[in-house]
Amino acid sequence: MKIATIHDIFRSSTLGMPEADPVIGHWFYNRFLQILRPLRIEVERVSILVDGEPSILEGLAARHGWPRNKSGWAYVFSHPDAASVIMPTLERLRAFDLVLGFEMPPNLIRALHAHGQKLIDISIDPVRFCEDLFLRMRSNDPVLQTLIAEQSVPSSLIVAGAAELRARIQPLPAQPEAIVFAGQVPDDSSLIAGSRIQSATPFADRLNEIAAGRQILLKPHPYAPANPDLATLHHALPKSRFTRDNIYALMAAPWLGAVVTLSSSVATEALYFDKPAIRLIDPDVEFVEPGVIGPFQRIDARASSAPFWGKLLDQAGQTQGPAPPVAPLRRLFGANWGLPRPATVTASSSLSRGETTTNIQPYCVFGWSGAEPDGVWSDGTLAVLQMPACNDGLASTLVLTLSAFAPDADHQQELAISSGSVGFIDKIVLATAERRELQIALPLVPAGSMLEISIGMDTAISPKELGINSDERRLGIKLHRMKIV
Repeated sequence: MKIATIHDIFRSSTLGMPEADPVIGHWFYNRFLQILRPLRIEVERVSILVDGEPSILEGLAARHGWPRNKSGWAYVFSHPDAASVIMPTLERLRAFDLVLGFEMPPNLIRALHAHGQKLIDISIDPVRFCEDLFLRMRSNDPVLQTLIAEQSVPSSLIVAGAAELRARIQPLPAQPEAIVFAGQVPDDSSLIAGSRIQSATPFADRLNEIAAGRQILLKPHPYAPANPDLATLHHALPKSRFTRDNIYALMAAPWLGAVVTLSSSVATEALYFDKPAIRLIDPDVEFVEPGVIGPFQRIDARASSAPFWGKLLDQAGQTQGPAPPVAPLRRLFGANWGLPRPATVTASSSLSRGETTTNIQPYCVFGWSGAEPDGVWSDGTLAVLQMPACNDGLASTLVLTLSAFAPDADHQQELAISSGSVGFIDKIVLATAERRELQIALPLVPAGSMLEISIGMDTAISPKELGINSDERRLGIKLHRMKIV
């Protein structure tokens, strides 16, 4: 038997033109080479790149008039009209008995199926709170789909995993009922619906309807802490605030009324925490026509073993001695996917009156970069600080020691300071990079409340845009220390 491995060949590149992902493709091939070699199955990696460049796709784009930007990527990814022109670029796949793909785009599945090519599509399962990860698999071959379904993980195991997590996770403090909006990574293929990349901005009114007067907690994705999509939502939703709380602690909280997202896997997980889940879009990758490919099946770590594939492909194992132990999928992927163990809750950091701190990171809930020895840079057009209010009931002032990204006389930073409880506070212009103290009068709020201070910086710009270096962060200010007086 001869098997080809491919990885999502229609990824968004920095040039805006779809291309293959050589890093994941290399990992995927090596992983299955190790798994299938004991079965004496020939495995070959197939890439659409030519000498490391997406020249084939660029040629297709030129011939068919596809935009060389993200809209072109989304069109090629899933629009049915583009499916028929893809297969000629992958003619080599016709020579294989089976194609294994990781996160296969709908049009690749359609093209392979139309040419009678057997395939198995593999990706990471949305449920990530159990002891280990799961894969999900589906095939266009009825026999393979049936065999995969026979190996699927029973839902009772997932229910038990959720119950175990709820029993041990640290409860969040009580508060009035709220809903959470789970953010995602920008420009991810899971955001393609109707062959277009979707954003949360058009759904602000819908979120207000769902909230029905309840507070909206905006939860950034851990790999996209400054997603501009969430910044736009924050501006449009007066009753919203950001949260750094663990997503599973939020879903376990009795006061959380619903989980809303564009298409995040959190919506799948929420059902096991007895929370209503609302997806605002139906991603194209989830809804390939039933006559083309079967539904996803949840498979445990056995999917990384030769015996699993030997049974699936009806290939007798050729190895001697006992089968090696199955490696956990969390280690297999070499990344911190999902829930860290043990589960923890992000504690709210208090700042006493008169206290000065250089440990800024605990207060940076949105729009900040990683901590550096002398402070934290803002990244994007909105940076948000959050802290518990002082409990003495007196008026207070937040004093920020900061410097601006103002590399020359033509680039200054205009800061718009606001708070969710009182709205606009002040506008400040920083024309130089010198350190200065910025004093912000804090609104009086009930003891125990969370104070949220928003700093808008429409003039934030990256050093790369200015030709200074390769830093792509949109810098506005660097916060060095803070205190409350």
